[in-house]
Amino acid sequence: MKICLLPDLHLFSTEIGGNWAKDSFIIFKERFLPRIKAEDPEIIIFLGDILDPHSGRSDPRWPRGAEASEMFVHALKDAGITNAYSLRGNHDYPEALRNISDMGGPKLIEDEWLRIGGVAFYFFSSRYPNIKKAAEELKQIPDISAESKILLLHENLSIKGAENVPREIIKELSERFDIIFNGHQHVYEQLFDNVWCLPSALPWRPGYEVSDLEISWEEGKELEIKENESKFGFWILESNKKEPAFISVDIGLKFVSAKLSFFASPAIQVRERLAKLSEILSERIVPEKTIIRVYLEGTLKSGDERIDVGFADLEEKYFAKFYEGRSRNILRTEKLRGGGAYLSKDDLRFITIEEALKQLEPEIPDIRDFYEEVYDLIEKKTFDGDTLIDRIMKSKVLGERDAL
Repeated sequence: MKICLLPDLHLFSTEIGGNWAKDSFIIFKERFLPRIKAEDPEIIIFLGDILDPHSGRSDPRWPRGAEASEMFVHALKDAGITNAYSLRGNHDYPEALRNISDMGGPKLIEDEWLRIGGVAFYFFSSRYPNIKKAAEELKQIPDISAESKILLLHENLSIKGAENVPREIIKELSERFDIIFNGHQHVYEQLFDNVWCLPSALPWRPGYEVSDLEISWEEGKELEIKENESKFGFWILESNKKEPAFISVDIGLKFVSAKLSFFASPAIQVRERLAKLSEILSERIVPEKTIIRVYLEGTLKSGDERIDVGFADLEEKYFAKFYEGRSRNILRTEKLRGGGAYLSKDDLRFITIEEALKQLEPEIPDIRDFYEEVYDLIEKKTFDGDTLIDRIMKSKVLGERDAL
């Protein structure tokens, strides 16, 4: 038996869909489905987190739940795929998956065995974020007699810095089942000989994807470029084998991550290097088919503020031609420090209060007291940057400190 495994598509809300919501779905429909059909699997299993239309509920570009479900089902039917099943992930609404199943899409299996020929699959619905419950109930999965037993999961098994299902429980499960496949984690890892965490089929969130180009440009050094093979696609398991095979899919886009490091650098130097980076990238890739992330870290020259670097202007002038365009998602400055001023009036529109407090606390220890002082503004959820700056200047807590 040939089994196709599709982990974590997050259709309508992947990195691809982050700015143009339907693009991830188009890639799935036009590139994934024909490639899957060519493999001619006997069954297809979605390992959870299939759709994510709710992630964009405040944005009219995202299709709403019912529309997304219908588009998904019609795409599978048009491709002639009917032998599909779904595992519920932590981003999946049970009602939506049941509706998809009723419309003739992948059949939802919840905490039950599915027997096909001599192979038995157990679909363990996600308990995330209740890891303790997942650990306890994994031990209670009923046994079954079958030639081969496969466990399908969508849980925390080995995420660094997070609470995971205890290793000893995973070990016990690996002795009960012939093979275990886990989604959810978005990165590949083989925990035991027969336990695999499979990566997301489509790129999802900055830092998780394996970039086609990795650029490093440190202070005082030449720019370095590393090329990688694309890692997006699906997995095929032959039931008479013990290891899945990865099937790469050309999604028609390139992913680039660039890390630029600075040390007490003038703002103008930051601008110049970002402009030069744009020129270098334009020579190597097709900008309209490239998703780029630029990570800046280090320090600016004392007195040089973010507003002097002009990130919004840089994105518009030098990076708008790239796939993400003017999304404010290209230049990431979380680790760039300098001049005792990390925020500008522009930045205030795109940063959470907690993020702002954390950034300012090292140099303004009493910033949280000031937060209480202006809570009437904060309570409004949004406010004009000039109003906040005026309150800072008149603050009793901050006194005459030049905070911005």
